[in-house]
Amino acid sequence: MSEPRPLEGIRVVDMTQYEAGPSATQLLAWLGADVIKIEPPGGEPSRHLIGGDARRDSIVFVLFNQSKRSVVLDLRRDADRLQLRDLLGTADVLAENFAPATLERLGLPIDALLQELPRLVVASVRGYGPHGPWSSYKSLDFVGQAVGGAMSVNGLADGPPMRVGLTIADSGTGLHLAVGILAALLRRAQTGRGGRVEVSLQDAVVNLMRNAMTPTYVAGTAAPRTGSAYVTSVPSDLYPCKPGGPNDYIYILLAAKQHWEGLLRAIDRTELLEDPRFARQSARNANPDAARAVVREWTERHDKLDAMEHLSKYGVPCGAVLDTAELLANDQLRAAGMIVDHHHPQWGALRVPACPIRLDGFTPRMDPAPAIGADTDAVLSELKTRTR
Repeated sequence: MSEPRPLEGIRVVDMTQYEAGPSATQLLAWLGADVIKIEPPGGEPSRHLIGGDARRDSIVFVLFNQSKRSVVLDLRRDADRLQLRDLLGTADVLAENFAPATLERLGLPIDALLQELPRLVVASVRGYGPHGPWSSYKSLDFVGQAVGGAMSVNGLADGPPMRVGLTIADSGTGLHLAVGILAALLRRAQTGRGGRVEVSLQDAVVNLMRNAMTPTYVAGTAAPRTGSAYVTSVPSDLYPCKPGGPNDYIYILLAAKQHWEGLLRAIDRTELLEDPRFARQSARNANPDAARAVVREWTERHDKLDAMEHLSKYGVPCGAVLDTAELLANDQLRAAGMIVDHHHPQWGALRVPACPIRLDGFTPRMDPAPAIGADTDAVLSELKTRTR
């Protein structure tokens, strides 16, 4: 007999859209929950983003909605709202990221739902926390990065704030929400009571900012932008490699004395071990240009992957900068099962990121994202059977 999936038996009614909410419910689906995605007749809006057209759904939808089921309901109709209400009666979790008061307008106020269905967990994504002057404002990923502080510490020292290229506010919020949902389900197992879980984009980014805030605690000033350099651990930085393409770089991070010593051995510059400019971390910090020049002179003569392999043999923490195409072909990610071969009926053969959580004895679900309304009849038929 195969081992049960960790979240087998947990039903999630997923009314989220775009990325923040779907990234949370995607994790639950990977781990075995029955995630039923409720969509309007035209489909969830992210179906129509990049790569989406009359023939196929967008790649964004495909990547964030694997292993879910799709049910189309027109919530402008009384009959469909009643079907949604009945479906919630069979659910463990309702996930939503509507603008504030949208559920109330649909006739599903959260307080009334929880009074009627006390075991239900209602999980919400918001732009801001529920109290305060911004609580009703709308937000999306880049806005969350701005008001959470991420942009203020990202970019060059003499340049403007810059957004992070990956969607840390959306998927970061999704990760926090998934943890909150699991905590609420554990609490329900102890108390029999569900309740609300809420994570905001601003709050999630602030949580990810804790390390970046340290200069403010130490010096009482706002944390500066420093580009790729780690100014308190010179010569930690990003270094160019041959042949000099836009992503031919390696990051070298020297967090301990043995890392600097290992680096000098690796690049055959052990005579610098006794150089007073570099003998201590404080000295290297005081001579950043000279220290970085030593490293750059070596990296510019090497391929980034060869450099990473060589330095790693000497215990030097470092990493080649991998672009998105290289990620999908990376041997490490392939061997670890993080990039896998996947087939989608509309897109055909794909290589896609898999579930990053590994549990012994369990293989996460990797079913294709559903076609719009593909499971409407089946789910509503199950509903009729359950309510007889």
